[in-house]
Amino acid sequence: MAENKPDTKTEKEEKEHLPEAETLTKELSVEELTDLLKRTQANFENYRKQTQIYLEDTKKMAARDIILQVLPILDNFELALKSVSPDQADTEFVQGVTLIHSQVLQLLQHNNVVPLQTVGKDFDPYCHEALMKVPSEFPANKIIEEFQKGFTMHGKVLRHAKVKVSSGQNRDFIQKDSKHKNENKIENKNRNTIGGQ
Repeated sequence: MAENKPDTKTEKEEKEHLPEAETLTKELSVEELTDLLKRTQANFENYRKQTQIYLEDTKKMAARDIILQVLPILDNFELALKSVSPDQADTEFVQGVTLIHSQVLQLLQHNNVVPLQTVGKDFDPYCHEALMKVPSEFPANKIIEEFQKGFTMHGKVLRHAKVKVSSGQNRDFIQKDSKHKNENKIENKNRNTIGGQ
């Protein structure tokens, strides 16, 4: 019977706490409990969405790092294909290199990596890196040559395009250009005169 006494004390304590719990729940109205539940659900939903966004950003960053390592390989494939002479174009080796090049491009496209359009476009420092600025027949700030392709990933610049930009026409260029045109006119006139005789 001595063993039952400690049990009865805890039962008494529980019975004493029950009225306190009942009074607390009575003090909170149903509307307040519903409001608390809704806020808790909203907080959990916000947390879930933030976690999902964080995971997606982490995946994109991991893919970004790998793709940045693949881009120099793509550059080398393109250099190799540019150096192929017309008589070698139909060899099995060149066809294999072309196939691998297209597979790398498909991999990039699958990961939303898109090459930047450059030649003939206006220079944009957000997308392009100017390595040279030279006078030309094109208006100022037009891209006239691309040295290295640039790429975007998910709409953000992954690698800047390295380009040559026009500084516009200066007097020396205009004079050289008009002198060259005049020489061509005279040469064509002489050819026509000699050919007509």
